[in-house]
Amino acid sequence: MATPKLIKPANIILDLLRTYPERGTSARKIMAAGELFGLNENIMRVNLSRLVTRGFIDNFKRGYYRLTDRADPLSDFVEEWRLGEARKRPWDGDSWLFVHSESETGDRRHWALHSTGFRMIQAHLWMRPDNLAIDHHSLEQRLTDLGTPEPFVLVSGGKVTEDWCRQWIRCVDVEKLTRQCRAMTKNLEDSLDNLVKISRQEAMIETFNTGGAAIQMLAKDPLLPDPMQDPAPRIRLWELMREYDRAGRDIWAGKDTNIPDATPVSQTAVA
Repeated sequence: MATPKLIKPANIILDLLRTYPERGTSARKIMAAGELFGLNENIMRVNLSRLVTRGFIDNFKRGYYRLTDRADPLSDFVEEWRLGEARKRPWDGDSWLFVHSESETGDRRHWALHSTGFRMIQAHLWMRPDNLAIDHHSLEQRLTDLGTPEPFVLVSGGKVTEDWCRQWIRCVDVEKLTRQCRAMTKNLEDSLDNLVKISRQEAMIETFNTGGAAIQMLAKDPLLPDPMQDPAPRIRLWELMREYDRAGRDIWAGKDTNIPDATPVSQTAVA
């Protein structure tokens, strides 16, 4: 079995363990999950050891692993896709959030800002509409937990210049976001039709890959205010992903005891 593109052993392990946040799971099941993607036991064990060393997972008893607190902020962020539109609140049309960070533009740690809807409008300055349901303090903590480089300053402000507003909208590319939502919805629809036509192992791999891609899109959506973007395509994708998640869990909850008993749909990589 060929390994699908972009599937990393560490991501498979972390995504699987996110379905067992407290009780963890056995190395045997982790090896079986890796085998589904053509990854041999040696590769999986090497990555297990690396994740333990980096503090992302804990070998809490012989042959069993679970996530540590260090991995929880990312899991919490990703899992909020399930809240759908409840992640945002009405926007007054004037209020914006700003982050000033001295880190260089190309730093990978800027993933945290981009994934929470901020876009850079000039060197070291990021902004987004102040329409998130999360409060200011919790957002600041989330940005820290997700890896926004210190030091940074998060502030809220009123009206911005038309130039800055236009620049931010160009960075977000609303039309592209909408097209991507619709394309992902079509992918889920096609996959749901296909799952009943393929073997269980093939369906497990497909739900991991297809569901994971949809979850990443939903988790990292900038959640634009309704006046900027029609929320209907995102809502449709969210509703369908909930259905797809249930289908995936049914597939992964088969009787074969050598495979996990929950759906480790691929989420946002941290490794």
